[in-house]
Amino acid sequence: MADRDVVVEIDGRVASIKLNKPEVRNAMGKQTLHGILDALDRIDKDPGIGVVIITGAGDSFCSGLDTREVASPTAEGGDEFTKITDRVFGRVENFHKITVAVVRGHCMAGGFELAMGCDFIIADEKSRIGDGHIKLAGLVPNGGASNRLPKLIGTKKAKLMLYTGDLISGKEAEKIGLVDFAVPADEVDATTRKLVSKLTDKSPIGLAYMKKLIHASSRCTFEEGLELEHDAVRLLAATEDHHEAERAFKEKRQPVFTGK
Repeated sequence: MADRDVVVEIDGRVASIKLNKPEVRNAMGKQTLHGILDALDRIDKDPGIGVVIITGAGDSFCSGLDTREVASPTAEGGDEFTKITDRVFGRVENFHKITVAVVRGHCMAGGFELAMGCDFIIADEKSRIGDGHIKLAGLVPNGGASNRLPKLIGTKKAKLMLYTGDLISGKEAEKIGLVDFAVPADEVDATTRKLVSKLTDKSPIGLAYMKKLIHASSRCTFEEGLELEHDAVRLLAATEDHHEAERAFKEKRQPVFTGK
């Protein structure tokens, strides 16, 4: 599936969503945002897909808002734009399949917020990553960075990034725990394949419940979390993937999961 702004490719257990506006560093307009939502809707319907890669065409991941459409969140039409971005970033963060942002070049403002919603971030060690709102427009983040970033890297480091608006390298981002893997540019694809291969041999439905439990852990007590785990085990024990795993173990072979 492809349109002017978003290209989607599916290869077995892996789906790729590529932001496709390299002439503006993949800045997101309404068509891009709706394209991401449409792509996630399509991917959601395929139980065999376990991993979604989000990346950008050309030499950048995403530079944020496409100012050719809306000058700023406070301009005319800004409220509508904000509602769409909230839907996109929330959908990515809570998407039941595993998401991996692959970052090259600039990843800032809305692009930064999009990447933070993913389960993993793999980056070119020389990429430029950060929020930038305070420096570019004298504004605070408008897509969740002030909420998500402290949870990812701690309050002190988040303050430094958000107060200054400075962009940091992929390597620096790895050191503070914002990026999972920062590698030389020519190793980004291989690093992505290595991580994805460790995920695609797992049960998609099992990964989905694992993600759900981890996300719930920040909102519940330990006892509540245990109860959620027990409920998940009971549900997963009745799935085709669990029965396939049992058969594969007895037959001493790799299981073939279908996400059902």
